[in-house]
Amino acid sequence: MSLSRGCDSLAQTQRTRLQHRRARINQQINKEMRMRTGAENLFRATRNHKVKETVALELSYVNSNLQLLKEELEELNSCVEVYQNDSDSVSVPMIPLGLKETKELDWASPLKAVIKDHYNEEEDSYKEELKALVDLRQAMRAPSRNKAGLELLTEYYSQLHFLDNRFFSPSNNLGLFFHWYDSLTGVPSHQRALAFEKGSVLFNIGALHTQIAARQDRTTLQGVDCAIEAFQKASGTAPILPFHLGEGGLVL
Repeated sequence: MSLSRGCDSLAQTQRTRLQHRRARINQQINKEMRMRTGAENLFRATRNHKVKETVALELSYVNSNLQLLKEELEELNSCVEVYQNDSDSVSVPMIPLGLKETKELDWASPLKAVIKDHYNEEEDSYKEELKALVDLRQAMRAPSRNKAGLELLTEYYSQLHFLDNRFFSPSNNLGLFFHWYDSLTGVPSHQRALAFEKGSVLFNIGALHTQIAARQDRTTLQGVDCAIEAFQKASGTAPILPFHLGEGGLVL
């Protein structure tokens, strides 16, 4: 069989251009990440109220740029699906929620201590399980914008309930700080309460539903139904958030 029959020179040119655009966007993302790290360090170090306001504003700009860059990169990565949509109809655009971002977290060390001191078991007996938890937490930091991403977030959210029942108590928070960034302003926040971690993950589940809904082709009946279903699921997370965050009003 001739290889030329399976080769589309135009598509190859498009892929090359996409690769160059991806490389450029990734470089810009790395630059913005370094700027955000510096701004975050200054935000924590300074005690000057005006400086904090200025840094918070700068963080909001950086976070907005990051969100736009990541959305642009996501569109490039899903460009094949976009090309398959041949509809020329005009529809009102939907506005999805951005995902909250978080820092890396080491679950293994504090959980090993509880396993040894409280349950009197060898921590190495659960080495694989702890590694799986750490890997799951790391993976859910950047979920894919599809059903698989939702399943990833939901799986980690479920694991948090098991951890809450077995390893957390009012007198024991494992000494962990959960770091998350505000989805709109980019201002960092960190708390010891596991409810903060739960609420942030639940927020991302709802936000991801809105992104999936906004991507549907609403020029077709099936696309409209899928968009409605996704937006309904997104709204379903809202009543649960106060339940997890409690009366203390933990900041999202």
